[in-house]
Amino acid sequence: MVGDLTDRQQTITTAVVSEHIRSAHPVGSETLCSTCGLDCSSATIRNEMVRLEHWGYLEQPHTSAGRLPLPPAYRLYVDALHTAGGRLNRDVTWVQGELRRVAGRPEAALRLSSAILSRITRYPAIVISPRGRGPRLIDLSLTPISANNVLLSWLDDLGNNEETLIETEAPIRADRVSEMEAGLRDELLGQSLGRSIALEADDDAGRELLTGVREALEEAGSGRVYVEGAAYILDQPEFGEFDRLRRVMGGLSQSPLLRRALTAATGERAEDSGAASAGIGDEHGVESLRDCSVVAASYSVDERRSGTVGVLGPLRMDYPLALEMVTTIARNLGQALARSMNK
Repeated sequence: MVGDLTDRQQTITTAVVSEHIRSAHPVGSETLCSTCGLDCSSATIRNEMVRLEHWGYLEQPHTSAGRLPLPPAYRLYVDALHTAGGRLNRDVTWVQGELRRVAGRPEAALRLSSAILSRITRYPAIVISPRGRGPRLIDLSLTPISANNVLLSWLDDLGNNEETLIETEAPIRADRVSEMEAGLRDELLGQSLGRSIALEADDDAGRELLTGVREALEEAGSGRVYVEGAAYILDQPEFGEFDRLRRVMGGLSQSPLLRRALTAATGERAEDSGAASAGIGDEHGVESLRDCSVVAASYSVDERRSGTVGVLGPLRMDYPLALEMVTTIARNLGQALARSMNK
């Protein structure tokens, strides 16, 4: 449909988006007359807005109100943006200095990057740690902590040494834990993280333990998720309705959903390290976040390790700021981690 829009209709559409991002209110024809530089009357603009409403770019919340942009209008706006950089030179210098301050501490760099991105954009920021392309387990252990808690520890060939506590509703004996550890080591050592586990258990506690091991290794293979600034979503008028706010906050608390949304937002640019792109509304495919847009970029540490950086906000997001800042963080974080991890 975009190809069928006239230049004037495209100008009106992007002007409505720009003005709505600024004001958070419906946009009227009189406002557009004074802001978008079109050589036509407000009546002509109103007629064009009626057409754009019919085609699904705009909506009118009630009679006599201005128009609000719909996802296709935001997509038209974002695709027309030219974010060549340079607007945030002072912030770029600050980001580089802050990352130098945590040199040699990869986890601190990941957390700091998420905090910086959230602070500058004032949106929830998500950073996914580098995930190896096929990291392999070289050690795994299960340690009973109590009758219902077992500590899973593992080491992969990229040097990641992690542990997680698995809780079972049914009590499990220490000798049973040792037996399952031996079976898992025989099956998994030397294999890729997150591969399916063939080992089975014939008791409830054993099945719960295997489920915990499987979920932990799958999560580790996908990269750890760091979220900062979730409370910024409360500043957005779109989420004043309790059910909508609860849905978004629930999505923000689930790492698999955030990982899926960021991966979808990077889309075909997933291998284009540092190039930010946007998933608008349901484009990212996460139902609980359908009222949100995600701007994300991948970053590379080396040929085996890569991660993702992004922000989440309303459809009425400041896309120029988000795209430029996510690009800045992705490129500088990748460089900082490469220096830290390859020392």
